[in-house]
Amino acid sequence: MKGNIDFYKKVFNEIIPFNKYIGLELVHIEAGFAKATIQFKQELVGDIRIQAIHGGVISAAMDAVGGVAGMTTLTSVEDKIVTVDMRVDYIRSARNTDLRIEANIVRSGNKIITTNMQVFAVNDNILVAEGRGVYHVSRKVKE
Repeated sequence: MKGNIDFYKKVFNEIIPFNKYIGLELVHIEAGFAKATIQFKQELVGDIRIQAIHGGVISAAMDAVGGVAGMTTLTSVEDKIVTVDMRVDYIRSARNTDLRIEANIVRSGNKIITTNMQVFAVNDNILVAEGRGVYHVSRKVKE
């Protein structure tokens, strides 16, 4: 992996306001892989009848974790990565549970990075959602 693990965690966990707001915490990162968690809280509920976390929270978390997995391929602080496309399949409701989000790089090219992401309910380790993220990367040209 290019870069400092502690730097990635600090940016993801402490500097990005949205991640802090929803409680998304990067807990593990290595070359081509990232894992994060979200602790259940009432503010994230989308269906009050069953106390299920909102699907938008789940997809946003998947996008963020897929992106940080992609960041492990960057070679300069001047490199940039942005989401181009993302697909999410919701498998079941995330009812009253913390979440674990994992992302693996499928392919990292010169301009495009593709990741697979999965979200699990922590209370029973059941798959909640899975998807694919496609990210455009602008790499600093080496002189």
